[in-house]
Amino acid sequence: MKINGSAAKTSYFYKKTKQYFPNWKLIYKFKCTSTEYLLDEYLKLNNLRNIPIAIFSRSQSLGFGRYERKWFSPSGGIWFSAAYPIKSKTFISELFSISIAYKLCEMLSEESVNVTLKWPNDIFYGSKKLIGFLPKVVTRGEQINYVRVGFGMNLNNKSPLKGISLCKILNKKKLCESYWSSKILHVFNEAIYINKKRDLIIHGANRFLNKTYLPKEYIETDWIIKNIDSRGGLVISKDEDQKIINL
Repeated sequence: MKINGSAAKTSYFYKKTKQYFPNWKLIYKFKCTSTEYLLDEYLKLNNLRNIPIAIFSRSQSLGFGRYERKWFSPSGGIWFSAAYPIKSKTFISELFSISIAYKLCEMLSEESVNVTLKWPNDIFYGSKKLIGFLPKVVTRGEQINYVRVGFGMNLNNKSPLKGISLCKILNKKKLCESYWSSKILHVFNEAIYINKKRDLIIHGANRFLNKTYLPKEYIETDWIIKNIDSRGGLVISKDEDQKIINL
């Protein structure tokens, strides 16, 4: 069932930004197992053409993130999966995740929320997770056909101990889901628009890079985080050794 009021409200905020980006097809659900599953079913039956789609749900019972970890998705957060048509042989897929992370951090910074990028796809406030996203690039032959993103943001919901909600950060009782959803849709637009600006993306991502949290396989070691390299990989070092961890 579509919640037409929510889609219309998000669309209203989206169109208030005077930038030329495509309109989105927005579908809202009260609850589901996972918006990723819903998007899978949608894409089996529909051609994206030139219109990106985002499927939102008030809550998810089987949401998942990287490494199939359970994604806590209660009512009050922003949970959706999106597909964005690309149809290009020159789209730089290795920069897709980093460009989203950079633009999310920039968006929140402009709202006076000081966040960091926990490489490759988590946004932290201090030591707590605010946003997680799961990107995927879908190809057909040599062409990038479309990109996908599963997205979760703690907005008004009660979050786990390792997480934090934006309403708590801003000390607000309740934030407008449609307003923030529209801002995130614009982040995706911008992340795709700047795809070929490698230097801009890498410089921006390094500006927000969190150097505290190593990838899980390096946590109990003496490796330290140095920076993100020109291909979006994480550069770590230990004594005279250096490694680049790629997605």
